[in-house]
Amino acid sequence: MTLTERIERDLLRLLAQREPLPFKLSLSGIAKQFDVSPMPVRSAVQSLVDRGILIRGEKGRLSVVDDQLPALSDLPEAAADEDDASLLDQLISEIIRRGLTQDEHYLRESATADQYGVGRTVVRRMFSELAGRGLLTHVPRCGWLVRPYLERDTIDYLAVRELLEREALSEAFDKLDHKLLLEIRDGNQLSGPGRPAKLDNRMHAYWIGLSGNRYIQAFFEREGAYYATVFDYAGLEPDASDSMVNQHRAILDALLDKDLDKALTALSRHIQAQRESVKGMIEHQKKLARTD
Repeated sequence: MTLTERIERDLLRLLAQREPLPFKLSLSGIAKQFDVSPMPVRSAVQSLVDRGILIRGEKGRLSVVDDQLPALSDLPEAAADEDDASLLDQLISEIIRRGLTQDEHYLRESATADQYGVGRTVVRRMFSELAGRGLLTHVPRCGWLVRPYLERDTIDYLAVRELLEREALSEAFDKLDHKLLLEIRDGNQLSGPGRPAKLDNRMHAYWIGLSGNRYIQAFFEREGAYYATVFDYAGLEPDASDSMVNQHRAILDALLDKDLDKALTALSRHIQAQRESVKGMIEHQKKLARTD
């Protein structure tokens, strides 16, 4: 969907609410509302004029033809989830590619908005969300600094993660729900003919939250989001995915048998195994980044 189409869709939805607008119905007023230049606004307004929903009066003043407005329930959502998800995925991909080069990169809201054909407010909201995941840092008067990926940091993170997650599992052990463990276990499925492996990663967040240890929880909230995003972006080869499924099952089977020591050993093996797989994934992504 183009920026003009987005503006037309969102403006029409605002008009269909049949309530006073929070901005002046003019090219400049609409441009300010959507935080864009007048050019896409002019095209969006012209489309609504052609459809008979808006008319131009003297000196180009715009007014609404009420009986031509569609019912609000017939219109798509103002910010379609699939649009936001697609844009966020594209931003994550670009940010991680830049981070993998380990050079200093700044992203600017206006340039990014123009690049992806959206308003600056949309980009600002998504940059803020990605800053919460640890991917960006806002630097006043400079823009948004991309976090460089450092392999040493990943190794250190996995070492601390192993210690803290083992402690979280130990603290949560007596409170684990057998039914939920079984559900998560069944959600981890090996690949088959024409079918990729399925991973259910909920177990980690489950016992970290259940532990009740706010210091452990704070570590994973602060650091875990970044690495989870990087690992998800890098992806897993089919063999690695099946290996991950088997590691998850080993942990969960031990917990279902109420064998904490065995579960902790399996958890350590699972986390340690990620070191080599992560190295391979990131090295591959670095090569791709250098050729872009």
